[in-house]
Amino acid sequence: MSKKITFNDMKVLVVDDDDLLRRVIYDNLINCECDVMAADSLHDARRLLASDTFDVMICDMRLPDGDGLDLMKEQRESNPGMEVVVMTAYANVDTAVEAIKNGAFDYLSKPFEDGQLFKILRNIEEKRTLSRKVATLTDYSMREFDGFLQFDQMIGTSAMTDIFEMAKRVAKVDATVLILGESGSGKGMLSKAIHRTSPRASAPFVEINCSAIPEHLLESELFGYEKGAFTDAKDKKVGLFEVAEGGTIFLDEIGDMDLALQAKVLKVLEDKEFRRLGALKPTHVDVRILAATNRNLKDLVSEGKFREDLYYRLSVVPIQVPPLRKHRDSIIPMSNYFLQLFGKQMGSGVKAFEPAALEVLTSYDWPGNVRELRNVIERGLILSEGEKVNAGALGLSLVGRTATPVTAGPSAEDENEELLPLAEVEKRYIQKVLERHGGNRNAAADVLKIHRTTLYKKIETYKLG
Repeated sequence: MSKKITFNDMKVLVVDDDDLLRRVIYDNLINCECDVMAADSLHDARRLLASDTFDVMICDMRLPDGDGLDLMKEQRESNPGMEVVVMTAYANVDTAVEAIKNGAFDYLSKPFEDGQLFKILRNIEEKRTLSRKVATLTDYSMREFDGFLQFDQMIGTSAMTDIFEMAKRVAKVDATVLILGESGSGKGMLSKAIHRTSPRASAPFVEINCSAIPEHLLESELFGYEKGAFTDAKDKKVGLFEVAEGGTIFLDEIGDMDLALQAKVLKVLEDKEFRRLGALKPTHVDVRILAATNRNLKDLVSEGKFREDLYYRLSVVPIQVPPLRKHRDSIIPMSNYFLQLFGKQMGSGVKAFEPAALEVLTSYDWPGNVRELRNVIERGLILSEGEKVNAGALGLSLVGRTATPVTAGPSAEDENEELLPLAEVEKRYIQKVLERHGGNRNAAADVLKIHRTTLYKKIETYKLG
């Protein structure tokens, strides 16, 4: 049986005149053990806000007696600690962006799935936790304990000291940072850590993977377009550079960006402005740009595939993140950290690793780096039956790669351990994830990091449904 999602330390006000939607949100939050109140108008919301204190307000932008944006602006002064999540119809995304610029934490486009709301609330919960830590630590951005270092939410050993120190220093200024390293080495985590420890921490952090979006769509995602700019442009689209106003935009895998689009990014770096497709006037933005790549940009410049001027503008402060195999003494601290993290989320009683499991973890070459380590620990926790994660549950000895570790020799704990076919391991893993999430396939797909369609096919293949 899956562990129920809970937000039992959160008081929420839901403001929407749609009776059905308000009731659905209310019931879902009650099931998550939230302290919830609801209002169907600005008048009712103001009355509740005047008499009580809320951690979060989920508010529709259009109400029968006024504008939800006005209510949000009012509350910024009287309830500065309350986070606001706005709800709006898809066609009115510009209104939601305006709300974010005015201090909203995030927005939901109607109709939305429960998981989208829960994800936002989890992010708010994490922000509140981080704020409490900041309030109790003289320098949370960089500290040492239990034999390893922590920078924001990243951990490592002495091999990461220089990187954490550099990140801590550049976080205080607005310099452009180019983060280099193999896939999965933690470039995205480092970019978020730089943002969260910077003066822009309260503003949006917007991340986009330049290699995951087709070239002809990436421009509109980044810069937007005007209504009528082309045949299908029925409404104006706000680009991610505008969404990130006042905050940080992270351009992941920038080495895969088209040369023509690189010129527009260079324009933003140099002049703090760009022109939407179909626009007559430029749009000015105040954003910090962080970029990352696993490719050698110098080689791409030599090959004419990357602009030299953009390369030098991006690499004002380059930070090279080493692959995990180059700082193996970080593997065990990271593994323990992920074990505690996932154990808490799942309500698991597994608290440690068997010796053979630790030997496998430290002998593996980790081609997928920290991302792979995180996934392996999560899988090991799900598949382990006792109080400790065993070597077989990690599945590393079953992976058909040249980087497969030398399997630990037999021990008292695992000499009789059954080695299962990879398909059987995957089947059991998927089944346990589904069980832990009460059969919710959307939630399971998120945990498994696969598309829902892929999950449906695997459920059918393994006859799990």
